[in-house]
Amino acid sequence: MAIVNYLIRRLFQMMIVILLSSMAIYAIMNLAPGGPLSGINLGADRKSRLSPEEIRRIEEFLGLHRPLHWRYIVWLLGEDWLDDVGLSHLQRTSCRQIPTECTRGVIRFDFGDSWRLAAGQRVIDLIWFRLPNTLLLMTSATLLSLLVAIPIGIYSAVRQYSLLDYVATTFAFFGTAMPVFWFGLMMIFLFSGPRSPWYQVLGLPYLPTGNTFSLRPPPPGSLLHVLGATPGSPLDRAVHLILPTLVLSLLYMAGWSRYTRSSMLEVLRQDYVRTARAKGLIERVVIMKHALRNALIPIVTILTLEIPGIFSGAVITETIFNYKGMGRLYYDALQADDWPVVMALLFITSLLVVFANLLADILYTIVDPRIRLE
Repeated sequence: MAIVNYLIRRLFQMMIVILLSSMAIYAIMNLAPGGPLSGINLGADRKSRLSPEEIRRIEEFLGLHRPLHWRYIVWLLGEDWLDDVGLSHLQRTSCRQIPTECTRGVIRFDFGDSWRLAAGQRVIDLIWFRLPNTLLLMTSATLLSLLVAIPIGIYSAVRQYSLLDYVATTFAFFGTAMPVFWFGLMMIFLFSGPRSPWYQVLGLPYLPTGNTFSLRPPPPGSLLHVLGATPGSPLDRAVHLILPTLVLSLLYMAGWSRYTRSSMLEVLRQDYVRTARAKGLIERVVIMKHALRNALIPIVTILTLEIPGIFSGAVITETIFNYKGMGRLYYDALQADDWPVVMALLFITSLLVVFANLLADILYTIVDPRIRLE
């Protein structure tokens, strides 16, 4: 019963946080200087520029003619809500006559249509099209980082001040200080393309420079050609994942190995670990059963808070490698002033942040039985 009360209380708090987050997202985007149509005439010659009347009609079509507070309510609840409260004059079209032209609000995951990236296409369709690519990239980077960072962190703590500990510490400092955009460009320079040192000096097959899959048959000398990968095949996609996964993994490995090391060092100094050793238990049992489980609590926090990142993607990495994922979608939407896409990504990310915190609290009770939700 206490757990049910806790979940009800947390869900109520989450609803308030999500509502406040949606207000902040909408207000920041709509109060930006110039508004969404500020660049509509930029780069156009005098003959092709739109007149103020044409811009006003575009604002009415997009629903920007409403006051700010009504725009937010329509964005949240949908345009069909205006019919129910007798405010149909604020609609851009009649929802009763043409229901397919009206949005149903973000609470029903209807974010409207894209303005510029794919004009007229539903935002949710754009997200579903890009989401598998980001999930594949972020999941690969996360799993690779965990498989490397956790064992290194454990060994560095158990063998403190050993040679491997110094090497791991140096690697962590390097990975933390290395700018992602610079490291990504260096990886492309070293390992991608027929002019890379990887191919010219060592004579080894080079990797693709970017994208999620090939559009043409791979050229001779590339790893895709050596493996006989056909464009769009799973093998083709896997090879395109190598470089962006390595770039993302470096940053994750550096941080997670240090977190694991510091947490393990703190746990290894506890009395119950000394007691376990005094009982004559094998060192492996002491480390894996008694120490590691308690040391995983901060790691659980870090991993659960990575859930929003798995959805939103890595903006810089996906942009450098032209990887068609959520991060690149967010970057392109910002560049094109496509507000429905930007606000949809920010809103979904805020949802995932809130649920990730709830998941972390629940996982605490699994990792450490001393913690109770009540």
